[in-house]
Amino acid sequence: MNIKTAVVSFEHMHACGYAAALESSPKTAFVAFAEDDPVRYAQIRKLFPKAAGYKNIDDLLKKAEFDAVVITSANARHKDHAVKCARAGKHILCEKPIATTLKDAKAIIEESRKAGVNLQTAFPVRYSPAIQCAKTILADKKLGQIMAIKTTNHGSMPGGWFVVKKLSGGGAIMDHTVHVADLLRYLLEEEFTQVYAEKTTRIHTLSVEDCGLLMMKMSGGAFVSLDTSWSRSPSYKIWGDVTLEFKGTEANLSVDCFPRALDIYQNATMKHSSLSGGDNLDLALIEDFAESISSKKEPFITGEDGYRALELAIAAYQSIKDRNPVNLPL
Repeated sequence: MNIKTAVVSFEHMHACGYAAALESSPKTAFVAFAEDDPVRYAQIRKLFPKAAGYKNIDDLLKKAEFDAVVITSANARHKDHAVKCARAGKHILCEKPIATTLKDAKAIIEESRKAGVNLQTAFPVRYSPAIQCAKTILADKKLGQIMAIKTTNHGSMPGGWFVVKKLSGGGAIMDHTVHVADLLRYLLEEEFTQVYAEKTTRIHTLSVEDCGLLMMKMSGGAFVSLDTSWSRSPSYKIWGDVTLEFKGTEANLSVDCFPRALDIYQNATMKHSSLSGGDNLDLALIEDFAESISSKKEPFITGEDGYRALELAIAAYQSIKDRNPVNLPL
């Protein structure tokens, strides 16, 4: 079954990657998009001329024929866009974080459930071969009891609406915590029970944080640290990292989700350039989303998964405000 899919807004940097995946996959067809910014609209018309373009989501839902939608608008707009799409009977793949507040996240989940449509949160790192291998190792209990986990998620400062709190919900903590939160919940099949967090802005001139440190406890007893920041320079060899280091009673495990890069150094120019490659996680996400619709099964990464990951980020900000650990669930 070929799933006809639309994209709502190209505000997010991942939108073009998802659109390209929709076009290349035999399981999907990129048939339409909605973009209310005139400059972006013109750019997307050139990049994806086969897809019908609409100036707003209301026209898209009224005039275009499609089965599913990828929502890649600014974080604070996810709720309004998702609710409209759910009520129109469209299956939803929503960019992370699922929303900027738990109230909005609940509304998206409830409206999707009422409408009987699939709701999947976009956490493509789950599809990394390294993560899938780690899942098998951990499921087989080869590490023994997990005592501690050290994690990182660094990236480049994205700019734009990402650094405007009312649109993004926060800075590097909001942007990066949710990825690692989802991975650990998936890998260990446990929940976070407590978080203490610190934040600062020391690399860029911003009104939101560009560095954060979270210390967490999980229901299985493990202690977790997360170093999250927008510390990568624009010229860095790849966009950033997602690393996980597990310390067990029987063995240790190190996971690096994005290690593949080729560095080229040139003496003549005293410059270096990089080529990075690897698996297309966006394509894996898109095809799994389409498969869940075709087979009428629950998505691999649910709206509830998106809610729980957001909950940890929200709790981290509460900890920073209170200067104390915060217990979960909220």
